[in-house]
Amino acid sequence: MSRICLEYHWRLLSIYKIYHIELSIVYPFFGHHIVSKGDAGGDQVKKDEWTIDTGSCRDSSERLAAMLNQSFAGLSGSRGEGPWEVSPEDNRVRCSLTIEKGREDFCARTGIALAEFIVSEREPCLLRQWMHKKYGPRGDQVEADVMISEAIALLDGETDFEPDLAGWGRSRRIKRWGQPFADFMLENGFIHLDGFLRFRMKEYQDEVKEAAETTIEERIMERQYQEFMSLLQSMVEWQEVRVPAVHVLHSGGHAFKLLDEKMRPLEKEAEAAGDPALEEEPPTERDDQEEESLLVSRLLAASPRYLYIHTTDPEAQVIRTILGIFGERAALCPDMPT
Repeated sequence: MSRICLEYHWRLLSIYKIYHIELSIVYPFFGHHIVSKGDAGGDQVKKDEWTIDTGSCRDSSERLAAMLNQSFAGLSGSRGEGPWEVSPEDNRVRCSLTIEKGREDFCARTGIALAEFIVSEREPCLLRQWMHKKYGPRGDQVEADVMISEAIALLDGETDFEPDLAGWGRSRRIKRWGQPFADFMLENGFIHLDGFLRFRMKEYQDEVKEAAETTIEERIMERQYQEFMSLLQSMVEWQEVRVPAVHVLHSGGHAFKLLDEKMRPLEKEAEAAGDPALEEEPPTERDDQEEESLLVSRLLAASPRYLYIHTTDPEAQVIRTILGIFGERAALCPDMPT
């Protein structure tokens, strides 16, 4: 057979393969090979199929599918959105692909997306459940929403004292729980999110519960503090005025000195009057709360008509407390008398 005839038969054979044999179409993805859904022919590569049951409504499943597909930009499913699709029959999220290489990377990216979904969607629900256990379902919903936001901020590491660390807790949780999801998906084709959360994420549940309990305790303490402040304000309003004015000299920290309207030490008058509440106590080691309580007690016992606060630190907690208790009677003075 001549060379021309051989080439002719070879071309015919190639055309036959193209039109009569299903060839897998391979897409490069993150440096790996993923065969598009439904394109793999014969028994070349085993097809990977995953099903995720969110246990929730269709809207929740669609949000999960969108988060998953964001991790696989450029890889489209039958509807063009991505490899993950929501089944109209049962609202489960499904994916069917033939992955030649990079299966671990695919599961790792999926695991991170699932962990992010748990943190974004399930975390507020868990916090609300614990709030209801504490206050009951008929509690103040607005206050519950505020406390949930505070608990999430606590989990995320968002504080006024360390703004550079804002959000580090959220990233840590997503990274921490993305790997267990990935490991599970490597070995299993079906995952029930609520079941996984309940039985395989005990540590995560404990962390979220601790944040909820801390937030509740802080709110209770804040409420008690406000009630106590209201009581002290009532005392100031109704008790008899004893001295025309008191000057509070605050030189920073716990350094306070009380003077009367003639700029004389208030302690000497107290000693002369025999009032033990105003007598100067020997210096001892006290914490901030004790110092604040002692100062407030002395001012309440003095019961001045006007209170002048001389300080270089008007934002100090004790200064704000005094202003809150004495209200219109108190005034800030930027100068420090000599």
